[in-house]
Amino acid sequence: MGYIEGIMISACINIVCVAGLAILTGYIGLFSMGHACFLCLGAYTAGILTKFFGVPYFIALLGGGAVAGIFSLIIGIPTLRGKMSADCFTIATFGFGEATRVVMSNVNHPYVGGALGLSGLDSLTTLPKAVLLAIVAVWFARNYAKSQHGKIAIAVRDHADASELIGVNIFHEKLKALIISAFFCGVGGGMMAHYYTYIVPNIFGGTMSTNLLTAVVLGGVCSVTGPALATTALTAAPEMLRFMSNWRLPMYGLVLILTMRLRPEGLMGYKELSLKPVLRWIGQLTGRHEKKKEV
Repeated sequence: MGYIEGIMISACINIVCVAGLAILTGYIGLFSMGHACFLCLGAYTAGILTKFFGVPYFIALLGGGAVAGIFSLIIGIPTLRGKMSADCFTIATFGFGEATRVVMSNVNHPYVGGALGLSGLDSLTTLPKAVLLAIVAVWFARNYAKSQHGKIAIAVRDHADASELIGVNIFHEKLKALIISAFFCGVGGGMMAHYYTYIVPNIFGGTMSTNLLTAVVLGGVCSVTGPALATTALTAAPEMLRFMSNWRLPMYGLVLILTMRLRPEGLMGYKELSLKPVLRWIGQLTGRHEKKKEV
Protein backbone atom coordinates (compact mmCIF):
# COMPACT_ATOMS: atom_id res chain seq x y z
CA MET A 1 0.00 0.00 0.00
CA GLY A 2 2.88 2.37 0.77
CA TYR A 3 4.32 1.85 -2.71
CA ILE A 4 1.03 2.70 -4.44
CA GLU A 5 0.55 5.65 -2.12
CA GLY A 6 4.00 6.96 -3.08
CA ILE A 7 3.11 6.86 -6.78
CA MET A 8 -0.14 8.69 -6.08
CA ILE A 9 1.63 11.41 -4.09
CA SER A 10 4.21 11.84 -6.88
CA ALA A 11 1.39 12.11 -9.41
CA CYS A 12 -0.36 14.78 -7.32
CA ILE A 13 2.88 16.78 -7.07
CA ASN A 14 3.25 16.65 -10.85
CA ILE A 15 -0.39 17.65 -11.33
CA VAL A 16 0.19 20.82 -9.27
CA CYS A 17 3.18 21.67 -11.47
CA VAL A 18 1.56 21.01 -14.85
CA ALA A 19 -1.62 22.87 -13.87
CA GLY A 20 0.41 26.08 -13.89
CA LEU A 21 2.56 25.11 -16.85
CA ALA A 22 -0.59 24.41 -18.88
CA ILE A 23 -1.48 28.11 -18.63
CA LEU A 24 1.96 29.16 -19.87
CA THR A 25 2.30 26.60 -22.65
CA GLY A 26 -1.27 25.81 -23.68
CA TYR A 27 -2.89 29.20 -23.36
CA ILE A 28 -0.07 31.73 -23.86
CA GLY A 29 1.93 29.47 -26.18
CA LEU A 30 5.36 29.71 -24.50
CA PHE A 31 7.48 26.58 -24.08
CA SER A 32 9.76 26.37 -21.07
CA MET A 33 12.64 23.91 -20.78
CA GLY A 34 13.72 25.08 -17.34
CA HIS A 35 10.73 25.00 -15.00
CA ALA A 36 12.51 22.48 -12.79
CA CYS A 37 14.47 25.43 -11.40
CA PHE A 38 11.24 26.80 -9.92
CA LEU A 39 10.62 23.46 -8.22
CA CYS A 40 14.17 23.71 -6.89
CA LEU A 41 13.63 27.21 -5.51
CA GLY A 42 10.28 26.28 -3.99
CA ALA A 43 11.70 23.10 -2.46
CA TYR A 44 14.60 24.88 -0.78
CA THR A 45 12.45 27.79 0.40
CA ALA A 46 9.76 25.57 1.92
CA GLY A 47 12.37 23.22 3.42
CA ILE A 48 14.31 26.07 5.03
CA LEU A 49 11.13 27.66 6.39
CA THR A 50 9.87 24.47 8.06
CA LYS A 51 13.23 23.14 9.29
CA PHE A 52 14.96 26.28 10.54
CA PHE A 53 12.06 28.63 11.29
CA GLY A 54 9.21 26.29 12.24
CA VAL A 55 6.81 27.72 9.67
CA PRO A 56 3.61 25.66 9.17
CA TYR A 57 3.55 23.40 6.13
CA PHE A 58 0.97 25.19 3.97
CA ILE A 59 2.42 28.62 4.67
CA ALA A 60 5.87 27.29 3.76
CA LEU A 61 4.45 26.02 0.44
CA LEU A 62 3.03 29.46 -0.29
CA GLY A 63 6.44 30.93 0.56
CA GLY A 64 8.11 28.53 -1.86
CA GLY A 65 5.65 29.48 -4.58
CA ALA A 66 6.15 33.19 -3.91
CA VAL A 67 9.95 32.92 -4.14
CA ALA A 68 9.67 30.95 -7.39
CA GLY A 69 7.29 33.58 -8.79
CA ILE A 70 9.66 36.40 -7.86
CA PHE A 71 12.64 34.65 -9.46
CA SER A 72 10.61 34.10 -12.63
CA LEU A 73 10.81 37.87 -13.14
CA ILE A 74 14.56 37.53 -13.65
CA ILE A 75 14.05 35.44 -16.75
CA GLY A 76 10.68 36.86 -17.78
CA ILE A 77 11.31 40.61 -17.91
CA PRO A 78 14.30 40.55 -20.30
CA THR A 79 13.01 37.75 -22.56
CA LEU A 80 9.31 38.60 -22.86
CA ARG A 81 9.64 42.34 -23.36
CA GLY A 82 9.71 43.60 -26.94
CA LYS A 83 9.64 41.41 -30.04
CA MET A 84 11.95 38.65 -28.82
CA SER A 85 10.81 35.32 -30.26
CA ALA A 86 9.33 32.45 -28.27
CA ASP A 87 12.32 30.30 -29.24
CA CYS A 88 14.62 32.71 -27.42
CA PHE A 89 12.44 32.38 -24.33
CA THR A 90 12.67 28.58 -24.48
CA ILE A 91 16.47 28.66 -24.80
CA ALA A 92 16.72 31.23 -22.00
CA THR A 93 14.63 29.13 -19.62
CA PHE A 94 16.85 26.12 -20.27
CA GLY A 95 19.97 28.16 -19.48
CA PHE A 96 18.37 29.70 -16.40
CA GLY A 97 17.33 26.28 -15.13
CA GLU A 98 20.79 24.80 -15.49
CA ALA A 99 22.39 27.90 -13.95
CA THR A 100 20.08 27.66 -10.93
CA ARG A 101 20.95 24.00 -10.42
CA VAL A 102 24.71 24.69 -10.63
CA VAL A 103 24.52 27.68 -8.28
CA MET A 104 22.56 25.73 -5.67
CA SER A 105 25.09 22.90 -5.91
CA ASN A 106 27.91 25.30 -5.06
CA VAL A 107 26.31 27.23 -2.21
CA ASN A 108 27.76 25.65 0.94
CA HIS A 109 25.65 27.58 3.42
CA PRO A 110 24.11 25.34 6.15
CA TYR A 111 20.64 26.30 4.92
CA VAL A 112 21.44 24.96 1.43
CA GLY A 113 24.06 22.25 1.87
CA GLY A 114 25.78 22.56 -1.50
CA ALA A 115 25.93 19.45 -3.67
CA LEU A 116 24.89 17.27 -0.71
CA GLY A 117 21.63 19.16 -0.45
CA LEU A 118 19.34 19.72 2.49
CA SER A 119 18.24 16.71 4.54
CA GLY A 120 16.36 16.00 7.74
CA LEU A 121 13.07 17.54 6.65
CA ASP A 122 9.81 16.40 8.19
CA SER A 123 7.60 14.10 6.13
CA LEU A 124 4.66 16.47 5.89
CA THR A 125 3.36 15.74 2.38
CA THR A 126 0.76 13.05 2.99
CA LEU A 127 -1.66 11.64 0.41
CA PRO A 128 -4.73 13.61 1.63
CA LYS A 129 -2.76 16.88 1.55
CA ALA A 130 -1.32 16.08 -1.88
CA VAL A 131 -4.76 15.25 -3.31
CA LEU A 132 -6.24 18.43 -1.82
CA LEU A 133 -3.50 20.60 -3.32
CA ALA A 134 -3.81 18.89 -6.71
CA ILE A 135 -7.57 19.50 -6.76
CA VAL A 136 -7.12 23.16 -5.78
CA ALA A 137 -4.44 23.63 -8.47
CA VAL A 138 -6.60 22.13 -11.23
CA TRP A 139 -9.66 24.06 -10.02
CA PHE A 140 -7.74 27.36 -10.08
CA ALA A 141 -6.19 26.69 -13.50
CA ARG A 142 -9.54 25.70 -15.03
CA ASN A 143 -11.30 28.78 -13.67
CA TYR A 144 -8.43 30.97 -14.86
CA ALA A 145 -8.67 29.41 -18.32
CA LYS A 146 -12.45 29.94 -18.50
CA SER A 147 -12.23 33.52 -17.25
CA GLN A 148 -11.52 36.67 -19.21
CA HIS A 149 -7.81 36.15 -18.47
CA GLY A 150 -7.85 32.82 -20.28
CA LYS A 151 -9.63 34.27 -23.29
CA ILE A 152 -7.10 37.08 -23.49
CA ALA A 153 -4.28 34.54 -23.21
CA ILE A 154 -5.64 32.57 -26.18
CA ALA A 155 -5.97 35.79 -28.17
CA VAL A 156 -2.34 36.65 -27.38
CA ARG A 157 -1.23 33.19 -28.44
CA ASP A 158 -3.15 33.09 -31.73
CA HIS A 159 -3.30 36.77 -32.74
CA ALA A 160 -0.65 38.71 -30.85
CA ASP A 161 -0.54 41.69 -33.23
CA ALA A 162 -4.31 42.05 -33.37
CA SER A 163 -4.53 41.80 -29.57
CA GLU A 164 -1.98 44.55 -29.20
CA LEU A 165 -3.94 46.78 -31.56
CA ILE A 166 -7.05 46.57 -29.37
CA GLY A 167 -5.09 47.51 -26.25
CA VAL A 168 -3.92 44.21 -24.79
CA ASN A 169 -0.53 44.48 -23.07
CA ILE A 170 1.21 41.43 -24.54
CA PHE A 171 4.18 41.67 -22.20
CA HIS A 172 2.02 41.79 -19.06
CA GLU A 173 -0.11 38.83 -20.16
CA LYS A 174 2.93 36.65 -20.89
CA LEU A 175 4.67 37.68 -17.69
CA LYS A 176 1.53 36.98 -15.67
CA ALA A 177 1.29 33.46 -17.08
CA LEU A 178 4.98 32.86 -16.33
CA ILE A 179 4.60 34.00 -12.72
CA ILE A 180 1.54 31.78 -12.20
CA SER A 181 3.30 28.74 -13.67
CA ALA A 182 6.41 29.41 -11.56
CA PHE A 183 4.28 29.77 -8.42
CA PHE A 184 2.60 26.42 -9.02
CA CYS A 185 5.97 24.74 -9.61
CA GLY A 186 7.33 26.35 -6.45
CA VAL A 187 4.45 24.87 -4.46
CA GLY A 188 5.09 21.50 -6.13
CA GLY A 189 8.75 21.73 -5.18
CA GLY A 190 7.83 22.35 -1.54
CA MET A 191 5.53 19.32 -1.62
CA MET A 192 8.33 17.22 -3.10
CA ALA A 193 10.83 18.34 -0.47
CA HIS A 194 8.51 17.30 2.36
CA TYR A 195 7.69 14.01 0.70
CA TYR A 196 11.26 12.83 0.11
CA THR A 197 12.45 14.66 3.30
CA TYR A 198 15.63 15.78 1.53
CA ILE A 199 16.63 18.01 -1.39
CA VAL A 200 19.50 17.48 -3.83
CA PRO A 201 20.07 20.09 -6.58
CA ASN A 202 20.92 17.51 -9.25
CA ILE A 203 17.39 16.09 -9.36
CA PHE A 204 16.09 19.44 -10.66
CA GLY A 205 17.69 19.11 -14.07
CA GLY A 206 16.61 19.18 -17.68
CA THR A 207 14.95 15.77 -17.46
CA MET A 208 12.41 16.99 -14.93
CA SER A 209 11.62 20.08 -17.01
CA THR A 210 11.21 17.94 -20.13
CA ASN A 211 8.85 15.54 -18.33
CA LEU A 212 6.62 18.41 -17.22
CA LEU A 213 6.52 19.92 -20.69
CA THR A 214 5.84 16.51 -22.25
CA ALA A 215 2.84 16.03 -19.97
CA VAL A 216 1.36 19.36 -21.04
CA VAL A 217 1.84 18.71 -24.77
CA LEU A 218 0.71 15.09 -24.48
CA GLY A 219 -2.38 15.93 -22.43
CA GLY A 220 -3.70 18.71 -24.64
CA VAL A 221 -2.45 22.03 -25.94
CA CYS A 222 -5.43 23.98 -24.58
CA SER A 223 -6.59 21.89 -21.65
CA VAL A 224 -5.95 21.69 -17.91
CA THR A 225 -7.40 18.31 -17.02
CA GLY A 226 -5.67 16.74 -20.05
CA PRO A 227 -2.14 17.46 -18.79
CA ALA A 228 -3.24 16.34 -15.31
CA LEU A 229 -4.26 12.96 -16.76
CA ALA A 230 -1.12 12.76 -18.87
CA THR A 231 1.27 13.45 -15.99
CA THR A 232 -0.55 10.85 -13.89
CA ALA A 233 -0.05 8.30 -16.66
CA LEU A 234 3.58 9.33 -17.18
CA THR A 235 4.23 8.99 -13.44
CA ALA A 236 2.68 5.53 -13.22
CA ALA A 237 3.88 4.14 -16.58
CA PRO A 238 7.57 3.67 -15.68
CA GLU A 239 6.56 1.82 -12.51
CA MET A 240 4.02 -0.35 -14.33
CA LEU A 241 6.64 -1.27 -16.95
CA ARG A 242 9.36 -1.93 -14.38
CA PHE A 243 8.97 -5.70 -14.86
CA MET A 244 10.11 -5.30 -18.49
CA SER A 245 13.54 -4.13 -17.31
CA ASN A 246 15.58 -3.18 -20.41
CA TRP A 247 12.50 -2.57 -22.60
CA ARG A 248 10.77 -0.22 -20.18
CA LEU A 249 12.23 3.08 -21.40
CA PRO A 250 12.02 2.23 -25.16
CA MET A 251 8.35 1.32 -24.80
CA TYR A 252 7.76 4.50 -22.78
CA GLY A 253 9.23 6.53 -25.65
CA LEU A 254 7.28 4.55 -28.26
CA VAL A 255 3.97 5.34 -26.55
CA LEU A 256 4.85 9.05 -26.57
CA ILE A 257 5.81 9.00 -30.26
CA LEU A 258 2.66 7.14 -31.30
CA THR A 259 0.45 9.49 -29.31
CA MET A 260 2.01 12.59 -30.83
CA ARG A 261 1.84 11.04 -34.28
CA LEU A 262 -1.77 9.87 -34.13
CA ARG A 263 -3.14 12.75 -32.04
CA PRO A 264 -0.88 15.81 -32.34
CA GLU A 265 -3.33 18.04 -30.44
CA GLY A 266 -2.87 15.86 -27.36
CA LEU A 267 -5.11 13.37 -25.61
CA MET A 268 -7.78 15.90 -24.61
CA GLY A 269 -7.08 18.50 -27.28
CA TYR A 270 -9.23 21.52 -26.47
CA LYS A 271 -11.60 19.63 -24.18
CA GLU A 272 -11.84 19.35 -20.42
CA LEU A 273 -12.98 16.52 -18.22
CA SER A 274 -16.32 17.24 -16.59
CA LEU A 275 -18.54 15.49 -14.08
CA LYS A 276 -21.68 16.86 -15.71
CA PRO A 277 -22.22 13.88 -18.09
CA VAL A 278 -21.81 11.46 -15.17
CA LEU A 279 -24.22 13.42 -13.00
CA ARG A 280 -26.69 13.66 -15.91
CA TRP A 281 -26.48 9.89 -16.43
CA ILE A 282 -27.05 9.25 -12.72
CA GLY A 283 -30.01 11.63 -12.82
CA GLN A 284 -31.51 9.77 -15.78
CA LEU A 285 -31.10 6.42 -14.02
CA THR A 286 -32.70 7.82 -10.87
CA GLY A 287 -35.59 9.23 -12.89
CA ARG A 288 -36.21 5.90 -14.64
CA HIS A 289 -36.12 4.08 -11.30
CA GLU A 290 -38.70 6.46 -9.81
CA LYS A 291 -40.99 6.06 -12.86
CA LYS A 292 -40.86 2.27 -12.49
CA LYS A 293 -41.87 2.63 -8.84
CA GLU A 294 -44.85 4.80 -9.80
CA VAL A 295 -45.98 2.24 -12.37
